[in-house]
Amino acid sequence: MPDHDSRHHMPANDFYHYLPVNDAAMRWGIYVTGAGRAVIPPGQEYPSPGHPSLYQFEWNRGRMLPEFQIVLISEGRGLFESHETGEIEITPDSILFLVPGVWHRYRPDLKTGWKERWVSFNGEIAHRLMRLKLIHPARAVQPSRQPRQLARAFDRVLERIHAHPAQNSILLSMPAMALVALAIEQATGEAPQPGDQATLRLDHLDDPVVVRTLELIWTHSHRGLSVDQIARQLPVTRRTLDRRFQAATGRSVLEEIHNCRLSRAKRLLTETDLPVKTVAYLAGFPSAERMRVLFLQTEDISPFDYRRRALRRWKTRPRRPGES
Repeated sequence: MPDHDSRHHMPANDFYHYLPVNDAAMRWGIYVTGAGRAVIPPGQEYPSPGHPSLYQFEWNRGRMLPEFQIVLISEGRGLFESHETGEIEITPDSILFLVPGVWHRYRPDLKTGWKERWVSFNGEIAHRLMRLKLIHPARAVQPSRQPRQLARAFDRVLERIHAHPAQNSILLSMPAMALVALAIEQATGEAPQPGDQATLRLDHLDDPVVVRTLELIWTHSHRGLSVDQIARQLPVTRRTLDRRFQAATGRSVLEEIHNCRLSRAKRLLTETDLPVKTVAYLAGFPSAERMRVLFLQTEDISPFDYRRRALRRWKTRPRRPGES
């Protein structure tokens, strides 16, 4: 890990740190492995010397990272190349999304130099983002919609790391995760977003009554909620509500209420050890027996057996890095 002496050649505002990572960090879901910022003046060697050999690279060889990295490039231009993208020009306010195990290289234009901020990270959440194609090696270079906002978010994380370079905690992972989310949100690539990016898909619905019904069900069905109560809140007749909802979604309002409560119950059965009766109450069912009947109808299994099956799958699944 570099110390202040190894970075004496860098301007006062330039720094980089590679953070300690232990088994606990690897269980957080997402954790920071390194970060830095630098102003590369025109004609300067790139990258600056002194990085660990795992991260250092030369243009003629390129490199492959063992983790993810996001880089914000501002006030300059350059060139990026990977097997997935070919050569791409880097323009001011570009975001680079680098993923593990993918060969790449990049450098500033000798005539312009550039300013860069970067954060490296890893963990199951990061890999899940790639599986969802929110981070993808074929879209490694994207323009930032609001570069000043993104630069401020970078600087908040960077200053925190620079003040305590030997500390790595879940309290650092949370703002880093927010930074990654903001970078993804600001990327303006034309690739379609995955259908499961949102928990509730409303963008394809034109009927405001149906949209409001879905919102009420998925945010209020943990309490007693009937179709008649929803109709009174809109307000429309129950018959009109059922007709419009069926036409828009292909299912009845009551079926949607059941789907929502069932989804909530599955999560509680899988992720908690709460008694089945308590799960039924928290999921919005009028009774544990009503939940059991719905599980048998839809899953062909009781809530108790659903939990036991989920626990068995958890115990036998392949271990992820850092899990004991």
